[in-house]
Amino acid sequence: MKKLKKYVCIGSIVLMMVTIIVLCFILKSKVKTENRWKEAITNVKSYENMFSDSKDKSIAFQLTIAQLKHSNDSIFQELDNTRKELKIKDSKLKSLQHISSNFIKSDTIILKDTVFKNKGINIDTLLSDEWYSVRVGLRYPSSVTVTPKFKSVKTVIVSTKKETVNPPKKFFLFRWFQKKHTVLHVNVVEKNPYIESQDNRYVEIIK
Repeated sequence: MKKLKKYVCIGSIVLMMVTIIVLCFILKSKVKTENRWKEAITNVKSYENMFSDSKDKSIAFQLTIAQLKHSNDSIFQELDNTRKELKIKDSKLKSLQHISSNFIKSDTIILKDTVFKNKGINIDTLLSDEWYSVRVGLRYPSSVTVTPKFKSVKTVIVSTKKETVNPPKKFFLFRWFQKKHTVLHVNVVEKNPYIESQDNRYVEIIK
């Protein structure tokens, strides 16, 4: 009788432990599924925002490394290729940004004297390549219009890196025992060869 009670007690404990493990697994799966659902909703909103009239704000996409690598989106592929060129590891990657913009301005010069004697002169010419174009217009009697256009495509990649708090020791064994902290690195890659990056400043808000 005592043995039976003992077996029943052990069986009850085992059953309770199995139940707890199963419940934990179900809860974990539920949370994971809910998070994936929220990420999918966020990405839908991001795509909707892309095709809206609003160009002043964007909604960030939420992707895993695997989703980024296997995405068919050409911009996501370009972002992934750029971070590979920079040799940034998957575990160190924090965020990726693609910023595309155009600069265009038209100026007209009207001279006092007649420059073009032919009254029918009305010439438009365009010089261009992938990143820059300039349209020049000539009008009778003395009007010259110049319209330059630049295209800027920036890739901004934020990653983390462990660095020594104090200047690193020359001998690698000594560096192992130095105190380290995590530093955010921001890489800005401008695709347009005519544009030179100057003062870039990024602030991380800490709590």
